[in-house]
Amino acid sequence: MQSRIDPLFHDLTQQQRERIEQGAWYHSIELPGGRLVNGLIPVDALRGRFDAFGIPAGLRGKRVLDIGAATGWCTFELERRGAQVVAVDCVEYEDFRVAHQLLNSRAEYLILDMEEMTPERLGRFDYVLFFGVLYHLRHPLLGLERVLALTTDTAFIESFVCDAHLPEPDRAANTAHLEFYETDELGGQIDNWFGPTANCLTALCRAAGFVRVEPRYIQDRRAGLVCHRSWNGDLQGFAPAPWVSAAVNNRTGQPVFDPAKDEYLCIYFKSDAPSLTRDTVRVELDSSGIPVLKVTDLGRAQWQANLKFPYGVPEGPHQIRLWTAGSTPGAGFPITVGAPQTGRAELDSTPPDLFQISNGTSPEPIFYGHRNEQLVCWFRHPGRSIVKEQLRARIGDEAAPELEIAFLTPHAQDWQCSLRLPADLPAGRHNVRLRTLASTWSNPLPLTRYRQP
Repeated sequence: MQSRIDPLFHDLTQQQRERIEQGAWYHSIELPGGRLVNGLIPVDALRGRFDAFGIPAGLRGKRVLDIGAATGWCTFELERRGAQVVAVDCVEYEDFRVAHQLLNSRAEYLILDMEEMTPERLGRFDYVLFFGVLYHLRHPLLGLERVLALTTDTAFIESFVCDAHLPEPDRAANTAHLEFYETDELGGQIDNWFGPTANCLTALCRAAGFVRVEPRYIQDRRAGLVCHRSWNGDLQGFAPAPWVSAAVNNRTGQPVFDPAKDEYLCIYFKSDAPSLTRDTVRVELDSSGIPVLKVTDLGRAQWQANLKFPYGVPEGPHQIRLWTAGSTPGAGFPITVGAPQTGRAELDSTPPDLFQISNGTSPEPIFYGHRNEQLVCWFRHPGRSIVKEQLRARIGDEAAPELEIAFLTPHAQDWQCSLRLPADLPAGRHNVRLRTLASTWSNPLPLTRYRQP
């Protein structure tokens, strides 16, 4: 098998390791009074990296996380610019402790592995620095998802890339792939596991959930990216907003997501746009964007968007919002992360005012027995604290059984609920009614059930 060892990179890495073992600091550090501790990386190079990323000169009021802080130049520079900084590394650097004391730094210093860095433990940060860490991780995409979960605005990411030595046209044409280093192939270090191509590094950041990923530089075998969580009003215009009929877990068909599972989001919406692609649909969860993986035309102005549900969303209620190229943003559709609301609220005895029903995959109340069909009902009711256990549906005459609701969600002025049609519902026309446990049945609306072909 042909060796993939880069001899120049190997020699450089080993020289740096030997100098650190002999007492050299990794970063150069500027001390009070104009003194300078010369490290392996000069101050000009460190400052040039900040300039290349466009890290703001004024960070007052910002909370910033420095992952892989090493000797701490980045931490102390961020603090000098006014930020409240948390510095993290997987091993303790005595050099950091010394510089921290000499600079009278107030930065918090923590020794944590990537797996230990969660919003519950650290909180969330306006900006996250993630320099020189990714290729040390055995699970790089999970590591980037953890960075996403900790970031509210922007992450600055730098990593080794395996094709940095190629001319730019060859690099641009390269595929998005990772080299895997089983032992010490990269730099003679056993904790270097992956070398992504530049295109792969960009794709990994998007796959982790960052919606705008801007390559900034490739030099010294490394690539730097600026990764944003928000669309920042991207593509918005003045055309009518899309109308979202459902935003559900693809596994359960409910607007409820388990924070411990790898889950996907399906959004069903109506738009008069003549054509849509994943590049012309924008989705937000609260104020953060989510990359769209696929958009499907369901016909009759109905569309479906599929997305990876972001890692690290806190438990509780959230809003999904959507717009298309040239449109205004639509109204929020409520979802829940974690256990949905349960229990019983005090009910008003007014029957629901049922004003619209449809097939969840089309605007008409017509059903064919397909696997992903759900009956979607919209109704008004004066009560604003109903839970789904307090609502029932009936399809057919008075002898038809009462049906439980799969999910129930409030909108600004009305409610939406969904349920599966009974498998034995005969072909023909049937009336749908709703009631709460404290009310009589609502007004009826008809649906049509066709036989499967």
